[in-house]
Amino acid sequence: MIPVAWDPRLSSHPCPQEPTDLLRHNLLFQGDNLTCLQALADTHSGQVQCAYLDPPYNTGATWEHYGDREASDTWQAFMAQRLEALRPLMCEDGLVFVQIDDCEHAYLQLVMDRVFGRHRRLCTIVVKMSELSGVKMSHVDRKPPKLKEYLLVYGMSDNAVLRPVRVLKARGKLERYLRYYTKVIENPTDPVAQWRVVPIRHAMAEEGLADSAEARQTWQLANRDRVVYRTNNRFLASLQFEDAHAIRRVRSPTGIEYVWWDGRQMLFLADHVEEVLGDLWTDISTINLGREGGVRFRNGKKPEALLRRVLQMSTRPGDLVLDPFGGAGTTAAVAHKMGRRWITIEAGRHARTHIVPRLRAVAAGTDSGGVTTDLGWEGGGDFLGGVLEG
Repeated sequence: MIPVAWDPRLSSHPCPQEPTDLLRHNLLFQGDNLTCLQALADTHSGQVQCAYLDPPYNTGATWEHYGDREASDTWQAFMAQRLEALRPLMCEDGLVFVQIDDCEHAYLQLVMDRVFGRHRRLCTIVVKMSELSGVKMSHVDRKPPKLKEYLLVYGMSDNAVLRPVRVLKARGKLERYLRYYTKVIENPTDPVAQWRVVPIRHAMAEEGLADSAEARQTWQLANRDRVVYRTNNRFLASLQFEDAHAIRRVRSPTGIEYVWWDGRQMLFLADHVEEVLGDLWTDISTINLGREGGVRFRNGKKPEALLRRVLQMSTRPGDLVLDPFGGAGTTAAVAHKMGRRWITIEAGRHARTHIVPRLRAVAAGTDSGGVTTDLGWEGGGDFLGGVLEG
């Protein structure tokens, strides 16, 4: 049993003295993360699908909520201990993400290679985390401003894979396609032969929306999986059917599947405005990041959109997510909104001042920032919190 004193002040509802099944609960621990990780092996061994770590970067600075100055050897030993304690908690196909900057990136990679195996390193993702503004620009005459950080990604076995994520193409490419897609399928969940295709302006009018250019583009993108366009296709034009107006799926002699629509090919907007995401992420904004979650955490908070993407690539609803460096509670907040179970550990007092109020707002449905709107989150769920003893 984890050596913890359950504290209702760290929870979203009164805590039982002895939770009977910790696997059923979202958990917030205040205390040393190494001690907690080692204790969790008794209850959560092999349960964690995704671990996201945002450790101190060892920049040599002292921030409001934590110090960040250690000898590199000391910092490496600190990280190795926690990664080794994390490993028994991971599922066979689990994934570990560690975010870091230039200061210790190369050394951290060597540490992770030793702990997990170099062959388990899946990729290194470069994330744009800053804009060309602020204090960093005062040094522009000596070196390029720092805009990026890294995500080191390791799988626990050959079964571990990163699921592809699709993102919208650049605005210029979007506008090139949007002007052609003027129709929408009213009933996309029905069999293909029963699909009803109507002009977008009719669908918008039924929703009480004005058909302005800006509103139409927003609507097209929001409904891109059912917004369609017809184009010429020599093979499809050669086909004859008894019901000449029914939409149908057909397969070419070479095995390609098309949607036949009045002798032409039906194209879906989603296939032309989305592209598979690579290992360079420049599209996640950090502007106004300080306001996310209703808590301020200078020089430490990560965007909810970043954690959403990490969890999209590594988890499904119901999976368990672990964050041993809880910080401002971003990982737990996003996991909660996405229907994942979570465990967050934080040693500092901001476990109470930042994480608890943020997660209570998420559970209550009063947190309107971050990815709340995109996910349609309206509240629900709860969590238990406690202080590690000893």
